[in-house]
Amino acid sequence: MSPQTTYRRSSSSSANEDDDSNINLPAYTFGLLTDIQHAPIPDGHSYTGNARYYRHAMEAAAYAAQHFQEERVDCVLNLGDIIDGKCADVQRWGGEVDIPTDSAEEQTNIDGARISVGHDAIDNVLQSLSVYRGRILHTYGNHELYNLSRDKLMEKLKIPFTMEDTGDLVGYYTYLIENSNQKDVEKISSSSPSMKLRALVLDTYDLCLLDRCPDSSHKRHRAHEILSANNHNYPHEENSPEGLEGVARRFVAFNGGIDEPQLEWLHQTLQMARENEEKVIIFSHQPIHPGSTWPTCLVWNYDEVLDILRSYKDVIIASFSGHAHKGGYIRDEESGIHFRSVEAVLESSPPIRTYAIVDVFENKLVIRGEGDCVSDVYDLDHMKK
Repeated sequence: MSPQTTYRRSSSSSANEDDDSNINLPAYTFGLLTDIQHAPIPDGHSYTGNARYYRHAMEAAAYAAQHFQEERVDCVLNLGDIIDGKCADVQRWGGEVDIPTDSAEEQTNIDGARISVGHDAIDNVLQSLSVYRGRILHTYGNHELYNLSRDKLMEKLKIPFTMEDTGDLVGYYTYLIENSNQKDVEKISSSSPSMKLRALVLDTYDLCLLDRCPDSSHKRHRAHEILSANNHNYPHEENSPEGLEGVARRFVAFNGGIDEPQLEWLHQTLQMARENEEKVIIFSHQPIHPGSTWPTCLVWNYDEVLDILRSYKDVIIASFSGHAHKGGYIRDEESGIHFRSVEAVLESSPPIRTYAIVDVFENKLVIRGEGDCVSDVYDLDHMKK
């Protein structure tokens, strides 16, 4: 399946087509959703003309959370862009801002009200997701950074940001998934209790322009150098890929890259997982494999990340990402690792609600897509020793 492909099976058939799906229950199950991009504005369109449903997106997220709770999934992964950048100026897009009028400092009130829209919007989405009472693992994308600082994202999304030696905050982390049904005797006896599963969350806005200090941030300086060297439209049209061809179109300011400390952490974490006989699923906002997405959505240094992942094909089951909105899939020929870009909540018209439930078996992944999310089954024969 490429970003242009449309392929679908119902969630019930995708889970039952393989013979052993009716016999064995999965070792782990997790919920998955991305690009909610809620904003308190009327429905609209992207800059390329795709319809977007800003208010319905939050209702869809609440519906997904209820389904996750009913399924007793072990955790939920939100792949970023929980709110839309248009929260930063809702009046421009037809929304309303509640501006206090009892102060002489009118402009201060206006600016403060605009800032609070993004904060309120993210709080409202988190409230909708709170129907699910388990652990939600968040990453973040460009749209959060149009509205909030990384300090605020750490507070609201509980992303365990690391302060690197450069003084920049970076939000990569790992989490050993716990089976929430371990006390269920039937599940223990029918699944694979020896399987250990680790979620590894990358920060693909490690190197970027967004929310990095123009004067003091080493990472912003690096991002400036990367864009200057690779996009002739920069800095005047920093988000334009016009005139760039193929994967070079990734060098735009709404993307980012992964710096050396995080690459080294990625290598070390995968090596630790190998030594501990753990299986790993990679999660990120931006896609990593060029065959799974549009070139304009790729991580700037995707090739460096891929080189590391390919050296751990016995450890890595798959990589899931957001950002591309229409979704996409490729199985890497060199490693056998599955790379999936997940369809956006935002661009599904009411009453469609787009998200997925993923069942992890010893020998396969079963993607139970809901709404516009494509269902599929991925075999894991590349992990055989």
